Amino acid sequence: MIDLFSIPVEQSVLVTLMTIEQGAGEFIDLLDVTDFYSDRHQIIFKHIKQQHEKGEGHNEILIWELIRAHSLEVKTVPEKYLVEIMGCSAIPTLLNSHIKKLKDFSTRRKIQDLSKNIGVVAVDTVSYSAETALDRVQTLVANMESNSHEDRTMSAADLSKEVLANLLDMHEKLHAGIEIKRGIKTGFLELDNKLDCIDTTDLVIIGARPSMGKTTLAQNIMSDVAVNQGEPVLFMSGEMNREQIMQRLISGIGQVDLKKIRSGRFTSEDAGLIHRAMMIIAETKIEINDKAAPSLSDIRREARRMLRKHGKVGAIMVDYLQIMTPPQRTGNAVQEMGDISRGLKKIAKDFNCPVIALSQLNRSLENRPNKRPVMSDLRDSGQIEQDADVILFIYRDEVYNKESKDAGIAEIIVGKARNGTVGAIRLATDLARSTFLDLDPQYYQEMAMGE
Repeated sequence: MIDLFSIPVEQSVLVTLMTIEQGAGEFIDLLDVTDFYSDRHQIIFKHIKQQHEKGEGHNEILIWELIRAHSLEVKTVPEKYLVEIMGCSAIPTLLNSHIKKLKDFSTRRKIQDLSKNIGVVAVDTVSYSAETALDRVQTLVANMESNSHEDRTMSAADLSKEVLANLLDMHEKLHAGIEIKRGIKTGFLELDNKLDCIDTTDLVIIGARPSMGKTTLAQNIMSDVAVNQGEPVLFMSGEMNREQIMQRLISGIGQVDLKKIRSGRFTSEDAGLIHRAMMIIAETKIEINDKAAPSLSDIRREARRMLRKHGKVGAIMVDYLQIMTPPQRTGNAVQEMGDISRGLKKIAKDFNCPVIALSQLNRSLENRPNKRPVMSDLRDSGQIEQDADVILFIYRDEVYNKESKDAGIAEIIVGKARNGTVGAIRLATDLARSTFLDLDPQYYQEMAMGE
């Protein structure tokens, strides 16, 4: 069995750090205590790092004085041992190579520990079902990935050069008539004008009361992203099964009444439209998962699968938040929903794609004279409101007022837009054919004249 450590390399690194002091800071910052295998070396490095963080010296004399002040530590690291390792030669030219070796060993030890933990979970049939065991394993792997070191700091000078280069590239492409791909569009002109675009890494929440059409709106956005923008889209449907989702897609793309598709009572003309819709869908990269109460681990697993299959994830749709399985059952709905929304935001960042999640609204809005949703109507809303980059609400007056003059019209209320403009736009609705539509410009002219 290969040893996943090297005592001589650890000693060399410690001696060099305590000897050169000046200029050692950048190397100390690269290391963690756990990168050292030996308990003795962990104690020594802990004090080196603490001294460095305080801006104080960390030669062998100062480090010994700090160790000597702790009765337990001095038993592990006697003075004799510190004198012994200081007899080794400091080799500054090899410090970088030695640190890389330590990091390599450290990562492999963590993988080894992870495999042991996975082994324990695998055989624990009392604490874990097969499903919860899989969730636990994926959480362990995700935690290891998130704890891995990645330098995310960049100087403003270097960053400004990068941003300027990107701006000039965008400027040149615009003047050359080349389309610039940035995030995704919803496919609705007025809404896209409000939002500018949905950026990669954005978490978008679509909130509405039942019967407002939130699933239809999400599916319309999905259709545009997949069909017109050519992006791979993952649809996680915890509420409807795959066949129902597909029927709605065919209805919207083919513009055929959903009832006709569900019942099979369609005309020969409808059959042609259905065939055309299916041909269009066959060319898309839409993946549909209808697992009931999906977890964050389920979404991550399916996103990884899509990444392997298509090379990227264009967008993820989740229908809907409140039926997802939280990472941990606490009995506190607000905390559980907060864990889910934070998890979805992290998925958006990790896979560099927008996540669009549907959300129920509190029933309390039904008791208000004005039933247009506001931010506080988001069910278990605190953390959702904080994590989301974009929050959209749907309001259809005809749901509450059967004689409404706005029958067939939906208000899409932009409650939050980190990079856009809040406010409301209007869309035409044809929910019988699973469709929201941009309104004809004439509608706005007539509305302006009416005012």
